[in-house]
Amino acid sequence: MESTNLSAVVFQGGGAFGSYEYGAFKALWDRGIRPKVVTGVSIGAVNAAVIAGCKNDDPPAALDELWDRLSALPMPGLPDGLHHLLSMPFNPGMYSPNPWLLISPFTQTYFSDTYLLEKTLNEMIDWEKLNRGTTRLAVTSLNIETGKLEVFANFPQEGDQGSPTVLNASHILASGALPPGFPMVQINGSHYWDGGLFDNTPLKPAFKALNGFKDSSEQNYTRSVYVFSLFPQRGMVPKNLLEVDDRKMSISFECKIDYDKKLYQKMNSLREFAHKVDAWLPSDSPLRHDEGFQDLLSYQPFLPPIIIELTENYSLQEQLLSPGTDFTHKTIQHRCDVGYQIAMATLDGMSPSD
Repeated sequence: MESTNLSAVVFQGGGAFGSYEYGAFKALWDRGIRPKVVTGVSIGAVNAAVIAGCKNDDPPAALDELWDRLSALPMPGLPDGLHHLLSMPFNPGMYSPNPWLLISPFTQTYFSDTYLLEKTLNEMIDWEKLNRGTTRLAVTSLNIETGKLEVFANFPQEGDQGSPTVLNASHILASGALPPGFPMVQINGSHYWDGGLFDNTPLKPAFKALNGFKDSSEQNYTRSVYVFSLFPQRGMVPKNLLEVDDRKMSISFECKIDYDKKLYQKMNSLREFAHKVDAWLPSDSPLRHDEGFQDLLSYQPFLPPIIIELTENYSLQEQLLSPGTDFTHKTIQHRCDVGYQIAMATLDGMSPSD
């Protein structure tokens, strides 16, 4: 039986830290990893959408162009540690100040408009190609009214009668609408904020997408999931209010998938047991018609998720000087290089069974 590797890449949110993911993806690509599934939230949704729908059919080159558009050039004479302040109010490829703040500040719900990001997405993405589903894409957003996380995907999701979402720039903007910086996004009468507020690691949509590829009698799939983690779990005890806010943010958005890893390992074990039971059952056993038993049989086996920790081991003071709002060209290129190196080192350190 022929064995084929199916892979998914999970992109977290983290503002300019998404440039680490940009470098890490290029490392996977250079190692011959061609994901069939990409999922993302916030800036991770932007990365994932450009990969899935790039017009040039060259995802690494498309990410080069994306991050070049999102990079801000430094101002001569300004100290390095202050360059990121230039990109906070305005980014030509992403956002600009909300002019209504000057006219009616107490009626506004956001600081920066994201029409520039919508323009960038529409110029870079072939939406027809993206929605054809050559690469399965899922992005997540938080429904403000219900408080629930919703998945927008170009493949069928549970409960949608087998119809995928026809994705456009609004779905990507909704995934990254982090308040109060960016405006909420309205889609089909509902209002959305950044999905990272609920879960910054869209792992479950990746598993669901890979589970949709069914083994056949001629082909056996090995399913691998790569997770780009931008916020380390460990950190220093803060010593002032700025450090408190930074550490709080890191803890809120860190990768929390230990439970998910155990859950999917347990599901793999239950699936194996169900197939053994299926082989022993009489052909007329009522259990063969049990919905739960059939679900277990249909579940596909997965390798444990491969976590690639991308953020450098900065001290809190260094993180404050180069935060997630730092879109300066020098910082973006540095983080891309670091992401590439860390991803390569992670892959090199994997055993054959990983």
